[in-house]
Amino acid sequence: MEIKSILFIFFILPFALSYGQKNSKNNTELNNYFNTSLSQDQRQAIYKKIADYSGKIRQNPKNPNNYINRGVCYAKMGLYPDAICDYDNAIKIDSLIPEAYYNRGIARGRFRYTKNACIDILKAYQMGLTQAKNLFDKKCGMYRSVLSFDN
Repeated sequence: MEIKSILFIFFILPFALSYGQKNSKNNTELNNYFNTSLSQDQRQAIYKKIADYSGKIRQNPKNPNNYINRGVCYAKMGLYPDAICDYDNAIKIDSLIPEAYYNRGIARGRFRYTKNACIDILKAYQMGLTQAKNLFDKKCGMYRSVLSFDN
């Protein structure tokens, strides 16, 4: 047997096989760290909902409500990039759903209420979602003139 084969079998292969397990464990530990307000039962219930919505999306990828609902679940878990991706998908399917813009604005705002987050919130308000006005007033004052917000 060659030295390269021996090195592979004893050193590289065990590392490669254990990588996925360690990575999964680390993700769970990080999830628990960032979601301290959720009990383990609540986390499991949200993961079940995420799996349910994922199945619905596989069955009907053209239904924007499934993306929005799964995005809400991701946001509850603190997985804002995943939530934003789902809201993006919902908007691609139907750009006339104010909740998708509002939720995406909130998810973007979890990092910081930047201009993009405020644009989404303003758009949701302009589309008729009145609760977006209060959020815009509280969090997006510095962008008011730039975005030409009209009461």
